[in-house]
Amino acid sequence: MSKTITTSTSHQTRFTIVALSYRGYWTSSGRATQSGIKLDAQAFLNWVSQTYSSPETDLQVVLWGHSLGTSVACSALPTYLSQRETRQSSANDAKLAPISGVIMEAPTSSIKDMLISLYPQRWLPYRYLWPFSWNTWCNATNLERLAEWRDENSHVTQLIPPIFILSAEKDEVIPPYVAEQLEKRGQDLGLDISRKEVSGAMHTEGPMKVDGREALVRFILEKTSG
Repeated sequence: MSKTITTSTSHQTRFTIVALSYRGYWTSSGRATQSGIKLDAQAFLNWVSQTYSSPETDLQVVLWGHSLGTSVACSALPTYLSQRETRQSSANDAKLAPISGVIMEAPTSSIKDMLISLYPQRWLPYRYLWPFSWNTWCNATNLERLAEWRDENSHVTQLIPPIFILSAEKDEVIPPYVAEQLEKRGQDLGLDISRKEVSGAMHTEGPMKVDGREALVRFILEKTSG
């Protein structure tokens, strides 16, 4: 799906939404594993660069993850940035597009927090099963890894892109404190991170509310206008 707008300089900018179907999800075959999904995310980002890049196109990518997908997006970023830097210095490899921004919509913190939120009753066993999950996605850890990558690669041409958190005031899946904690953790790490809480929105409703949609559009336009 694409949308074309005309800027004040009369140049046309096209925004194309490309979605990844992980292995084991939607129409994709295979079995979902965390390591496999990470490989899928890298392959997807490389494919986007190869498919949409051209000499006439100033391709910029905004990563957008929802819920658990925010962990997939953030964990993929350091590897992609490293690959891009390597290719930038190589005359033989196809260049990768820059990441201009990252959107974390209704972000998770960890599987433990999700289980506690979904099963608040202390007598239910499910909330105690997080140590046995094959899934160890954790956004607080992802932010720390981004900061580590930045500190280890201070010479790179592209730094960590800005991160925008869109949280839902009445989120029924993610605990209400998660987005605020992630924002503070990112700020403490020196990352360019900001947050918008959408009033009255539930877990999937942030972009559907007017103020949430306007905040998303504003972030995307600001970060891709350069």
